[in-house]
Amino acid sequence: MTHSHLTPKVSADIAVKHLRSIVGESYVLTGSADLKTWGTDWTKVYEPKPMCIVLPLTTTDVSKILAYCHDNELAVTPSGGRTGLCAGAVASDGEVVLSLSRMSQILNVDSTGLTITAEAGVATEALQDAAKKVGLFFPLDLASKGSCQIGGNIATNAGGVKLIKYGGTREQVLGIEVVLANGSILDMNVALRKNNSGYDLKHLFIGSEGTLGIVTKAVLRLMPKPRNLQLAIMAVATFENIPKILTECSLAAISVTAFEFFTQVAHKIVLARFAGARTPFAVISPFYVLVEIEQPGSEPEMESLLEKLFDAGLITDATIAANSAQFREFWGLRENITESLAAHGQVRKNDISLAIDQLDPFVKELEKLLGRIITTEAASTVASAAVDALELVLFGHIGDGNLHINYVSPKERNPKEFQAAARLIEEEIFKLLTKFKGSISAEHGIGLTKKKDLHFTRTAEEVAWMRQTKKMWDPKGILNPGKIFDL
Repeated sequence: MTHSHLTPKVSADIAVKHLRSIVGESYVLTGSADLKTWGTDWTKVYEPKPMCIVLPLTTTDVSKILAYCHDNELAVTPSGGRTGLCAGAVASDGEVVLSLSRMSQILNVDSTGLTITAEAGVATEALQDAAKKVGLFFPLDLASKGSCQIGGNIATNAGGVKLIKYGGTREQVLGIEVVLANGSILDMNVALRKNNSGYDLKHLFIGSEGTLGIVTKAVLRLMPKPRNLQLAIMAVATFENIPKILTECSLAAISVTAFEFFTQVAHKIVLARFAGARTPFAVISPFYVLVEIEQPGSEPEMESLLEKLFDAGLITDATIAANSAQFREFWGLRENITESLAAHGQVRKNDISLAIDQLDPFVKELEKLLGRIITTEAASTVASAAVDALELVLFGHIGDGNLHINYVSPKERNPKEFQAAARLIEEEIFKLLTKFKGSISAEHGIGLTKKKDLHFTRTAEEVAWMRQTKKMWDPKGILNPGKIFDL
């Protein structure tokens, strides 16, 4: 599979030798195990075939590497924690993989200005820990926070479970340092919260999936630590009640820090596949909602909210986490879905988003599309013979309109047959999504796996301007070629 139009001007041996002269002998990897590990991400769809893995230590190293690759027309695939789900970090066509994992220094924590400055290879959880040490809070919270890196978060504009309260990665970034395709360094790494002086170029690079430049440093926002977080898990009979629950939270002026949902199918898979998982309910419900709120005062806001929801007939059961252990246990029922699905069978994922007021009509149309209610255990297998034995598992960040749709099949099924069957449903769902003006990617990006579907979300005019932007910043097309769209 060829994603790049480039014809390298030097052999792989010469390139590797020069790259080693920049970063040192030990930091250019060419072993087959290293190429396989560093050349892919969580998608595992494409076979990794990079030329080598390069691990720079400084921005100057990155600059020299890109300048050399630019001059010699060597394709470069940036690599972070490789936790992506759309093959955005896959190198399958002889690319130089540029990993920033050695650039892992937290450079400054400013408790007065509420900022943290870090190199791109710092793990998201390390930023959270650094903020916690000074009594502050870094709000980007992802299931992969222990391994994903802030550079990758910026490149993909990662979302997470706290987006409803604090926004996604874009909202956390005050400034960035970027190395461009030709090796020049663009220093926008400032901590200004107000800077109305022309185009804010940093936003071009946030969410660009490493196709316009390589983020090497960032200044990020910190927050005061949330006070007295309360967490409740609720059983819900119908999906249409879930947006109504969110409305009740807003009308009650409650500070919601997370609003998640999952179906009974997802819940049962976690209970079966994740060690130690247990349900707090005696009866399994079609849907569940996890609501976390900040309750700084003495008023029992969560209890009052649940009382209103019961009175309105929006929930059938609920329980509030009584201690930190139960808090973690309840969150685990949502956060461990992805890992449990991987243990359960083969999985193909969609990450879509809609305007919140379109969620319920979309799901109703989805149910019609599949020919049956998708959430009951008896109907979790799609009716069509072409997609026999597929389970459809839904969960997501309802508070920001994000649905995760997972197609699951037994591990023993032929993988190609499974992917083809899942694709049949996927295309129909994307067509339906166009009707509701939704996005085929809420937070995972486009990468390789979704670029054929970009037209479901973006107009031809938008894609044309994206291509023009790419050509302006990376005229030779060396940066992550083939991702998002083809030139």
